[in-house]
Amino acid sequence: MITPANGDYCDVSPHGSSGQRDRDYALLEGIQTTGSIIMLAVGLFLLIYLWTNHLRINSLSLVLTNTGILVMVAGYLLVLIAGTAANTSC
Repeated sequence: MITPANGDYCDVSPHGSSGQRDRDYALLEGIQTTGSIIMLAVGLFLLIYLWTNHLRINSLSLVLTNTGILVMVAGYLLVLIAGTAANTSC
């Protein structure tokens, strides 16, 4: 993860203080988590929309679109799990 000070978590000097370092990493974790949750919600909404309108959509298009959405959701789920499971101890 890149912080505004471009430092690694255990290196306090680029951040100026451990408090600033903690704020930088808390901000980035919040952005990463919020973005992933929003994208998971969008993916879920799109799947619901597709399945409620499945009679109007070509079968091949429905399968390809569902596959693409599921891949996207899996990627954001991976980002969410990796971001929240990170250990920030030195």
